[in-house]
Amino acid sequence: MMQTLSSPTLAVLTKIAIERTMKEINTSLLAANLDRFITVTSSKERLVQTVLMAARRAAQKGDKDAHRGLLTFAKEQASGFRSPDELGPESLLFQLKEALLADGYDLQWDDPTIRTDTGSDGWIEIDRGPVVFHIRPTEAPGAEMGGEISALEAQLDAADFEVALNHYKQAVDNLNHHNYEASNGALRPMFEDVTFRVAQKYGYTGASGGNAINFMVDQKKVVPEKWGRLMQGAWDISHPEGPHPGRSNADEARFRMLIITSIVRRLLQHAGL
Repeated sequence: MMQTLSSPTLAVLTKIAIERTMKEINTSLLAANLDRFITVTSSKERLVQTVLMAARRAAQKGDKDAHRGLLTFAKEQASGFRSPDELGPESLLFQLKEALLADGYDLQWDDPTIRTDTGSDGWIEIDRGPVVFHIRPTEAPGAEMGGEISALEAQLDAADFEVALNHYKQAVDNLNHHNYEASNGALRPMFEDVTFRVAQKYGYTGASGGNAINFMVDQKKVVPEKWGRLMQGAWDISHPEGPHPGRSNADEARFRMLIITSIVRRLLQHAGL
């Protein structure tokens, strides 16, 4: 299933769109080539929700035009904010930025306004042009997070690591629903269970995931020493900003998911699992 915009992101887009006129909404749908999904027009909210959800279903089935349309619609809605730098973090624009970041996209903007300091704690605007918005993927080219996640799930299933697989699925589900702390909190026991069980295979008799990693590094078992130190670093970052409200954000949670997913995949490969 193709990864596209999540439900929380569509919800923020709906909140922004219904503040526009019906004419503006239809124009945005036309610009995004999403008008093909229009089936109802009874209200602004129902129109937007119906179109966005239909487009997402199509995108998940592999319709790349529908996915591009959702991103274009998001950009269209962002463009309605003329002075983003004057908005607070609770504004809908910054909610959209955070939601898109969790989905793997960074919303940025260029404000061409030129301001000159008057020297008396004030300033004057020399020119105010339109704010230009951009939506760019956060992953590096070729780094398909969805593919890595699916591959690790398959590895855990093949190794019969049911507990770790359950924790991992919870972590992924919470990340997709923008529950960052809960995602972090589920990643840690997944990582611990895998390292513990792999280390046991090579003679570890302790009960701590952290000590299991140290055992594999110190005994030079399973993983090369330098690579093992990378595992130790990943273990360290799996502890702070965990399941505590307000302690994580989209960027941090996605980074943690990508790093730990990649490391656990490599560990299982080293162990022949």
